[in-house]
Amino acid sequence: MARSRILIACALWAALPALSLAQRPSVDPVPVGDVTDKLGVKTMVNAPRELDLGHSVTTTLADPKKLVAYGIKGMHEGARVTITCVGPNRVRVEAEEMEPVEQRTTVTLRLGEDGSLTPVPPSPPKPDKPPTA
Repeated sequence: MARSRILIACALWAALPALSLAQRPSVDPVPVGDVTDKLGVKTMVNAPRELDLGHSVTTTLADPKKLVAYGIKGMHEGARVTITCVGPNRVRVEAEEMEPVEQRTTVTLRLGEDGSLTPVPPSPPKPDKPPTA
């Protein structure tokens, strides 16, 4: 009896890496250079060239006019812009600044096959749960 439990435990332990890899969706990395050029931002010298799912890069706004096309308005040169890969061909762009007025705007963009960026409409709000008795 104890021997069979040990064998089962060993089999599960050996299968864990494969099970955890099966849970991860396969997402192509997002090329940072293409996205930053379109958004009008500059990266640091040591910034990654590609973003994997869940990873981000912090940049500085160089051309505020380019962000307006994606729904981020009122930001000034030098604002902090964080780009995060949040799904297959999707990035979340968060622009924030403290001066002259504290403000923050976040949009989700879809990266097309041709490298184009398209704003993703916000998801509808979830209905409130009815009270339970």
